Amino acid sequence: MKSILAGISLALGMLMTGQALAAFTAADAAEVDAEAKTALAHFNDDVTGAKTLIENAKGLLICPKITKGGFIVGVEGGKCVMQVGGESVDYYSNKAAKVGLLAGLQQYSMILVFNDQAALDKFREGDRKWEVGADLSVTVAKVGATGKLDTTKMQAAVVALVFGEKGLMGDLSLEGSNFKKLTIEE
Repeated sequence: MKSILAGISLALGMLMTGQALAAFTAADAAEVDAEAKTALAHFNDDVTGAKTLIENAKGLLICPKITKGGFIVGVEGGKCVMQVGGESVDYYSNKAAKVGLLAGLQQYSMILVFNDQAALDKFREGDRKWEVGADLSVTVAKVGATGKLDTTKMQAAVVALVFGEKGLMGDLSLEGSNFKKLTIEE
């Protein structure tokens, strides 16, 4: 019961305060970079074949900490960094609201692997918001119990890799997830 109430509180809190209204500063960017470096290292260490996939990517959108919570109505959000050639080039917010059979609280990491230069360029152009399913076609790849990637989906233009789940949530869908480019404010 406490986790359900915590999920409801988190969902309502994120919805009411509007995480995106806060300024994104150079200190925030440095924090996201540090968290992304740690998440990428864990992914490379824990998943067989990850290094080859990462090295061959045109770009990576690393979302080191996405928090999802709610009961019937839920929200999720986090900050992400786009890396091209191992360098941070852009920062994004990730948000989604969902309604349906969901309950709980969860935190996870996600990497969007851009295998196609055209898909990467389209994602990075302008300051508009991108929605998975509407603007961006993403193939979700799974990591098996042995720590190996499902290689049948690795050649898609954009592949989502979700890992490091903590907590319990009755929903795992990227449909409707929004990514908005952030501007670093001084």
